[in-house]
Amino acid sequence: MEKYNQHYKALPIEPIELMRMTLTKEELQGFIKGNIIKYALRAGHKEGEDYGKDVAKLLVYKGWLEDLNKSHR
Repeated sequence: MEKYNQHYKALPIEPIELMRMTLTKEELQGFIKGNIIKYALRAGHKEGEDYGKDVAKLLVYKGWLEDLNKSHR
């Protein structure tokens, strides 16, 4: 997933970090869940993208959701 994240490294802050600082837990959960659904449904269907890339992105978001739920117990 390193290649996927590479374009964010040039920014002053990664978008997910800014979201973690500014969104409520519920807002962040909704954003993350929405992206999990998006990548699950489009896996293998987006022109020029292979199935594995979308599954890898889905797993990143799944990890973020798990971390969010662990940190707010």
